Amino acid sequence: MGARSIGRPRVAFVCTHNACRSQMAEAIARQIAGDVLDPCSAGTDPAPEVDPGALRALSELYGIDGTGLRPKTLDELGEADIVVTMGCGVRCPVFPCAHREDWGLEDPAGRGPEAFRETARVIEARVRDLACRVERGEIPGVTAPVRADVLRALADERRLAVVASLAEGGETCACELLEGLGIGQPTLSHHMKLLTECGLVSARKDGRWLRYTLDRKRISALGDALKELAR
Repeated sequence: MGARSIGRPRVAFVCTHNACRSQMAEAIARQIAGDVLDPCSAGTDPAPEVDPGALRALSELYGIDGTGLRPKTLDELGEADIVVTMGCGVRCPVFPCAHREDWGLEDPAGRGPEAFRETARVIEARVRDLACRVERGEIPGVTAPVRADVLRALADERRLAVVASLAEGGETCACELLEGLGIGQPTLSHHMKLLTECGLVSARKDGRWLRYTLDRKRISALGDALKELAR
């Protein structure tokens, strides 16, 4: 299954022409957060084609081939859990959803290549933030997805013991985990690498040791997602 997930919330990026900002948001979200979000995009008054400046920025910054991208109407999207308008005063009264927000992005059209690149970078940061909020269960009405890499990280008794220890004791030094688990440093590093890569645990340097903290919101959101899956 790789890093695929179950129950990704569908996110609709909407603007007027679906030729620039919303297209970049869909493409960037699919590349950097496709394991958490199911992105799509549309426009209230679609343009004939995607802006070449947007396609160039996607290719230069992310290696995304935008050959198949095209402006779409709202009718083509179906249902969405989250609606994100890009900052052009768009209203989507026919688009029911659990959550909507506006990103207030200025249209880079006609302002040169750097304006497109800067807009893409801002969109990337916003997408990462949105994906993080979804994973931590911070958006009411939107259930976090069940990610295969998270389940794989928890599919080991020692890593479960680490999670339990962090849940009980808060931030914990690697030296304490070594003593509690009775394992060597290389083995602990392997386990912690898997837990940090999937976002369940964060690490900070403290002298010669690392100190680890459990992301309680993310582990709680995972529990809620598994309950939803069971239903």
